[in-house]
Amino acid sequence: RQDSIEVDELSHPLHVKCRRLLADTEGAGTYRGAPSIEVEFGPSEDNSFRVLYVADGTINPAAGTRGGLPGGPIQIFKRSGNGDITPQAAYGDVELLPGETIISISSGGGGYGPPTAREVGSVKQDLDEGWITRERAETVYGLTLDAAGVVDMAATDARRRKIQAVASGSSDQR
Repeated sequence: RQDSIEVDELSHPLHVKCRRLLADTEGAGTYRGAPSIEVEFGPSEDNSFRVLYVADGTINPAAGTRGGLPGGPIQIFKRSGNGDITPQAAYGDVELLPGETIISISSGGGGYGPPTAREVGSVKQDLDEGWITRERAETVYGLTLDAAGVVDMAATDARRRKIQAVASGSSDQR
């Protein structure tokens, strides 16, 4: 269970190094899933502690449906005191010494419906908010921007038709 970082740090002998959303981990879709969250934490000051965890979704991430794509998988890593990062098992009991951290990446939610049917304004907003990268906006959602970053609707419609044709196996890619 996670509370606000401040409450967690006041209530437990830990330091939260970061908590952030990860771009391109949403299940793309007409209605996209939520992005993954990365949290990195470890013991505060000269403390050590054990982290016991289970992480269902490391092998099978949240599935998309009706043409939606899966969300990002759960991932767990341990960062050693010298900065080396080691992948961890889907469940574990890890002793953290001072200077060591656990990096926990939650599952992204699965998408519903084909990404190319997502409202263009919603894709642009997701891009502007940093939930998706420009590459994902273009290759998965079919969004096309001009040099000034404004949506080019004609080019977007054409790109979306190409993506849909490839997805359906059609050779007509006009």
